Formats: sequence, C-alpha cells, structure tokens
Amino acid sequence: MGKRTNRNGLAIAIIAIGTISLAGLGIYTSNSKASPKPVDNTPPVASQQKPAVEVEVTPDSERDQVTALTPNFNGDELKFDASKVTPPAGVDPKAWVVNEYLRTLNAVPEDAKVLSCTIDDSTKTATVDFSKEIEAGYGTSDEMALVNGVLTVMSQFPNVDAVKFTVEGKTIETFGNIDLTDPQPALKMPSN
Repeated sequence: MGKRTNRNGLAIAIIAIGTISLAGLGIYTSNSKASPKPVDNTPPVASQQKPAVEVEVTPDSERDQVTALTPNFNGDELKFDASKVTPPAGVDPKAWVVNEYLRTLNAVPEDAKVLSCTIDDSTKTATVDFSKEIEAGYGTSDEMALVNGVLTVMSQFPNVDAVKFTVEGKTIETFGNIDLTDPQPALKMPSN
C-alpha cells in the first residue's frame, strides 16, 4: 500500500502545482496592462506625401461625337441608319464605334470585339484588329454587312482612306467570299 499512496500523493501534488501555476498566470495577466503604443509626433517626410493630381473631365456634351451605324436591309440592298453618339471617356472612339456596330449584327458572335484600331498616317490606312471570335464563318449578306459596315464606320475619321482587317495581329484573308488580304477602301458615310 505504500507505493499506491506515493502515487496518489504524487498525482495530487502535480495537480496542485498545475492549478497554482494557472491561477498565478491568470492573476498576472488580469493585473498587467498592455503597454500603450508610442505616439509618433514627427511630421511626415515630404516623399511620403502623395502629390495632388488634377484630373480634367470633359462633359459628354463637349466631347467629340462619332457616328454609329445600324444595318438596314431593304431586300438585298444594305443601307445604314446613322446616329451621333458620344464614346465613354478614356476609350479609343474608333475601336468603340466599330464594337458598337458589331453588336448590331446578329451573325457576329457576342464575344467578338475590336482589340485595337491603329492608323498609318503615311498611307491613311486603319488596321482594325479583332479578337479570334470574329472568325465565325458568314453567309454572303452577313459578310457584306460586317465588312461594308466597318469600312463605312471608319470613313468618318478624316485620316482613314482604307481599312486593313486583322485577327489578333494576323491578316484576315476572308470572312467568307470577300478577299481581305489587301486594305479595303473606306466607304462613304451615309448622310442623314
């Protein structure tokens, strides 16, 4: 029985020491206060200050407007309804207005869009670069509406006499039947 008493006494002693230690730790933490964060009274260094940036926003009524087109077939004849619109601030008006035109064409996939529109001033040739989704395969009237619409939309810009069609930087040979390997002459914008 002596060994059993020693074991029980040892266990009770360990439990008592643990309880006392935990109680002491609890009392210590409840009585100690967190040290306050030191206050930094030094003025900010000039390099830390952000410079004031002035942004000039031109109201829509004062920004340049472009002519948006909507195709209108009268039998086999393609005509366009034109309306003046103001592109959103900060976008390329040429790419934006061609994208607006693409949205009017049911045959053009919804994801197809103009990636960029650049102009070679020496040749007055605009390169309209489309996303790969434009390559959907078109019937004759759909291809005519697509190509002639882009050629007509681009004619409103004074430094554009011809348009080159590319897909992600590569020349488009055709959308169906029209040979597009060379720049195509811009078509006259309809008058309202």
